[in-house]
Amino acid sequence: MSARVRLAAAVLAIVVLAVPIVFGLVDGTTGTLVGLTFSGLAVLVVGCAYVVLRLLVRRIDQAERRLRKEVRTGPRAQLPMGGRQSAPQLPKGLVTPAHLRAERDHIAKRVQDITNLFEMVPIRAGIPPLGLWTASADLLVELVDRFVETRPTTVVEGGSGVSTVVLALAAREHGIPTRIVALEHDPVWAESTRRLLERHGVADLAEVRLAPLGATSLVDHATPWYDEAALGDLHDVGLVLVDGPPEGTGPSARYPMVPLLHDRLARRCTILVDDTNRPGDAGVVDRWRTLLPEFDVATLHLDKGAAVLTRS
Repeated sequence: MSARVRLAAAVLAIVVLAVPIVFGLVDGTTGTLVGLTFSGLAVLVVGCAYVVLRLLVRRIDQAERRLRKEVRTGPRAQLPMGGRQSAPQLPKGLVTPAHLRAERDHIAKRVQDITNLFEMVPIRAGIPPLGLWTASADLLVELVDRFVETRPTTVVEGGSGVSTVVLALAAREHGIPTRIVALEHDPVWAESTRRLLERHGVADLAEVRLAPLGATSLVDHATPWYDEAALGDLHDVGLVLVDGPPEGTGPSARYPMVPLLHDRLARRCTILVDDTNRPGDAGVVDRWRTLLPEFDVATLHLDKGAAVLTRS
């Protein structure tokens, strides 16, 4: 028995003996009986608490022994073909130092991306949270960097939002005479983006063009896409951001962007594609390779996955 347990037992014994005596001195026989009852209840409560704590300690000790055994014996498990040891199977939900390091590095990257973005463009008003339903900060940094470098005559976006505002701010900041057109199928979201452009003072530098989803002229594509009439006056497109329509629209929802814009692309052109961590969007990029043999294709390791197709 530990010293602390012995001390607690001694204190309890003194209390159990002292209470009846004190109560007896105060109220005679009745006080003694009340004191004995109180002491008995105290012993019962403390005893129950001690038993429960002992059971909890025993359960914790058993869990720790099982965990140590799994970690110790895991590498000695039967080796797979090829003779390489497999990693020990840790309990589900266990956070390891490797997980913490990865999370630390991810947070550091996001902070750097946001810092870079705010240094590249003068964001003076509020914007929606980045990286949830909006573009991630690292994608916006990549977008602005390529926009400033190539200075395209026309920019086309599939979808609208923070990216539209950031492009307009970059055009004003760097004095780039460009035309920015964002295709948007949702009237409510289109109006929200227009208000955001006004709040940042760049409503005159970007157009949010309402283009309801519908059938396209592509014989090999059944999923709805933006109304093709919205492309009618676009030409010399030097930068394309593919971030819509939404994934739930249907299979290969973003595929029509390249075949329908192909003849409107500038000689020097960059196509930036978001969300390639999703198999559907990665497959769209693979299909475009045959349509754009003169373009170089590269993978960008961004938060949601991205690809860039360039023709210099």
